[in-house]
Amino acid sequence: MPVSLGRSHARALHHLLRNHLREVACNATWQDIHRAFELGRVERRRLTFSPRERELLREEAKRHFGWDLIEPLPGEDRIQAASQAIDEKLAPQRPDHGFVLAKGVLPVPLPALPTGCSLRVALDQLDVAAIGHVLVVENLDCFDQIHRFLLPDNLGDALVLYRGHGAATRGTRRLLQRLPAAIPVVVFADYDPAGLVIAATLPQASQLLVPQLTPELLAKGSREHFHRQHLQARHLDSGALGGWQAVWAEMKQAGVSIKQQHMLAFGAALRCI
Repeated sequence: MPVSLGRSHARALHHLLRNHLREVACNATWQDIHRAFELGRVERRRLTFSPRERELLREEAKRHFGWDLIEPLPGEDRIQAASQAIDEKLAPQRPDHGFVLAKGVLPVPLPALPTGCSLRVALDQLDVAAIGHVLVVENLDCFDQIHRFLLPDNLGDALVLYRGHGAATRGTRRLLQRLPAAIPVVVFADYDPAGLVIAATLPQASQLLVPQLTPELLAKGSREHFHRQHLQARHLDSGALGGWQAVWAEMKQAGVSIKQQHMLAFGAALRCI
């Protein structure tokens, strides 16, 4: 089965060629490269290249990527990279870079959307001065169904953002960083250590949306999922949470992970902290 090489492999090759290295640690990235090009010799967890093998590696990599990897990798987006290289994924910017997925009350001149619709928007098309309230939602299915949650009245006119993953998360973070400090940013995540870490690490986050805990909701919470998040719990124990310290204390006492989907399924009322 052919080995799939991407930007991380290209960066590793660039570092070796640019710095005229003769050996590297034989980690997972270099194991992929070694399997793909069958060059170099593995000894004691190191991958060693003779001068001739290094030149052959440069030639094979250029044939594979369409780019001489002794040079810096293409910048900007994949369209720009495609004008120069075979592998457009050498570009650092992914397709979601600079975009957010939004719904709710969008700032003018963007259109009003039906309840079940959202809009993928370039950041430069959002007038931050026209935004009054922001609600950031962790999970995509709950972002889609946000109109069905029992939200506090003050969120009725909020711009709702999907927190996203990878490049989409970076777009959300960039938008939040651009907001005036006076704009409230409410974070709605799972009621567990990972969700609280998301809220605590998002720029400008000022409020946390949490469920009113009921016996039914607590019964559906997962103790196993809560304890799996021990690294996040350690982070919260060592961090300054301000007004959310009481939320963390309550969360630890409950000892369960409650997902946003359970909050919707059981009609949990939500409150801002």
